[in-house]
Amino acid sequence: MIWSLFSRSALRSTATSARSFSSTSAAKDLARVTLIGRLGANPEKATSANGRDYARYSVAVRQGRDTEPSWYHVVSFDQHLDYLLNNFAKGNLVYVEASASLQPFETADGRRVGSLQLVQRSIQRLSAPRKEEQAESAQTEAEVEN
Repeated sequence: MIWSLFSRSALRSTATSARSFSSTSAAKDLARVTLIGRLGANPEKATSANGRDYARYSVAVRQGRDTEPSWYHVVSFDQHLDYLLNNFAKGNLVYVEASASLQPFETADGRRVGSLQLVQRSIQRLSAPRKEEQAESAQTEAEVEN
């Protein structure tokens, strides 16, 4: 009997709170992604067809030590651009919040598919590159200078 009273009251309060939230003007659709992973390369600056500057980068996320990483491609605009380009490099462990949208397109063979587009809302560096990545980067820079 106690369980049935508790269950009914819990269901009633859940239904009430869900109903009141969805009926408010504050309720909005949300498609947000949070990533914690390593930058696969230095962020690259580019310019869109309409002349807007942006940066793009990829984040490798591993679900476990022995698994292959999943790669996510992110773009960054406006106030985040200079900060990103000047403070982040390949190998940094980062925390990224991004808005997500599915962009449909047609392949060369006529199939309609979608690509997940992630637009950075915020980024935070959690650590510097690993030592072996710093050594690789320094070696590559030395080769470019010579």
